Amino acid sequence: MSNLNNGFLSNRVLKINVGFLLHSDPGTTREYTFDLPKVRLAQDLTLTSLQGQVRLTRNTRGVLAQGHLAVGHLTECVRCLEQFEQHLDLDIEELYVYPPTPDAEFHVAESGNLDLAPLIRAEVIVQTPMGSICRPECRGLCPQCGQNLNEGPCGCEEDAIDPRLAILRDLRTND
Repeated sequence: MSNLNNGFLSNRVLKINVGFLLHSDPGTTREYTFDLPKVRLAQDLTLTSLQGQVRLTRNTRGVLAQGHLAVGHLTECVRCLEQFEQHLDLDIEELYVYPPTPDAEFHVAESGNLDLAPLIRAEVIVQTPMGSICRPECRGLCPQCGQNLNEGPCGCEEDAIDPRLAILRDLRTND
């Protein structure tokens, strides 16, 4: 199975059977600790690490999930377009409604399973900065040839000038 997922765990590891909580009194809690190396949350999001704790508490409307997770995920640098690992700290707090209702985004399934993957995916997407860069000194790509300038110079003429301003350069060189 690991060959099918390229060494990543399935997001099934984030499905927790909470049937025992559903049959408990409100206020009953259970804590879960995660220390996972690689998890594919969805086709569009892979975590390189997931660590932290989540506390599940039964209440009259369902199960409240609260916790703090440290995650690493693969993203693309906006300057050089290289993939890199970004680390985020997520504080999660969400009510999983039970029994499920059509208007509830998160709910405990009739089978008693609570799936944390969609919640974590949403939090990672919201918490990821719009302009993520691999490192502060990233030099990006050459606008002429597309060479990754972090790997070395590209050989393009550095004195490239906007053609609309060429007349000003010519005036300066005639003096």
